[in-house]
Amino acid sequence: MRIGAIVLAAGEGRRFGGNKLLVKIGGEPVILRVLKALNEFERVVIVGAYANELMPYLSNEIVIYNPHYRDGMSTSIRLGLRFFQDYDAVLVVLADMPLITNEVVSRIVGAYRDGCSAVAPMHNGVRGNPVLIHRALFPELMRLSGDVGAREILRGRADVCVVECGPEVLIDIDTVNDLARVLNMVNTNSQ
Repeated sequence: MRIGAIVLAAGEGRRFGGNKLLVKIGGEPVILRVLKALNEFERVVIVGAYANELMPYLSNEIVIYNPHYRDGMSTSIRLGLRFFQDYDAVLVVLADMPLITNEVVSRIVGAYRDGCSAVAPMHNGVRGNPVLIHRALFPELMRLSGDVGAREILRGRADVCVVECGPEVLIDIDTVNDLARVLNMVNTNSQ
């Protein structure tokens, strides 16, 4: 199965108050931690608000600039989907989830089986990210608009497969408090 990873890195980080993707966690910028978890995949990084700041860190990546990033996440998903339109599935990855690892991504991809329109990671009954989406849903993804992600089209579908994962599939950095919590978790685990 050919899978392409769409890394969503175009947002303005309004709740955070700036560019959260270059904040260092464990000595490494958030965006690079996320990309490291996707080493085994072809990927495209969708940038927007902080394109100029991010580019020096993305010199070995395929990057698409989204001039419509202010119109919401759906615009970035559509750009990434156009890039991978001939693939069997896409992995929609939020660039602000620094605790995602290769193992987590492999677990999500490994849970795919015939009949799954998507594979969503779960932790204690709560759906997380990243999400693997089969090409059968590409037309629906292309119809998304506004600041919504794949969750909109997956809600209520019986053919979404789930795989139990750790809390990292629920942890993103939206606020300074989220960052403090992640830093605390990383520092606690490294001692």
